Amino acid sequence: MKCTAFVNLALGLLFRGSPAAASPLQARSTVLTHRAETTAVNATGGTYEAFRPGYLAGTWEVFKRGEYVDLAGTGYVRVRWEVEYWKGVGPMYEPTFDGVSGTFLLVAGGGGYQISDAPQGCPMGTGCVNFTGADEYGYSYPWDGYDPWHNMYYYLDGSVTITNHEAGGLYNVGVMAYSYNDILTDINTAPGTSGNLIKYGYSYDPAEGSCPCSA
Repeated sequence: MKCTAFVNLALGLLFRGSPAAASPLQARSTVLTHRAETTAVNATGGTYEAFRPGYLAGTWEVFKRGEYVDLAGTGYVRVRWEVEYWKGVGPMYEPTFDGVSGTFLLVAGGGGYQISDAPQGCPMGTGCVNFTGADEYGYSYPWDGYDPWHNMYYYLDGSVTITNHEAGGLYNVGVMAYSYNDILTDINTAPGTSGNLIKYGYSYDPAEGSCPCSA
């Protein structure tokens, strides 16, 4: 190293002082595209269960293997996940989205966590590694590495069928129509020091990006 370079480095270290405190996380330019919401998304058929108090939040509950809901419309859909490990653990085979007519896109993930994240206190059980199980019950695992968010958001312009394929590792999904503005609110919600708000959501439309996200 040249003498002048060494001197400059030493002076820089001398006058740098203590590291500056990290600035608060600011909203980024990451865009969540606002697509048309012209026709309410509704169920046109299926073997789903209707929501009841105490159920996982959703309008159309797809709880058991083989249950499905047919959806049609132009707007956004929330698919809320719950890994039901207290009833059965093992490999998890995620829902399929079949019979797509028109456009069907994954646009965002939210709800504060993905199932592989470590909870801030076990949701059910005295010890747990992530949201797929607890020490008392054992753990489920996605057979293909799938790692859904608590809330998975999709955009539909046409029709689609969502079908539960659980076997071994049990899970529930609650499906409902959702608005663009409510998705933004979810994925921009700040993490907390307790509970299940572990991280900001994620935008996948038009490209992958961390949130806070903007219109």
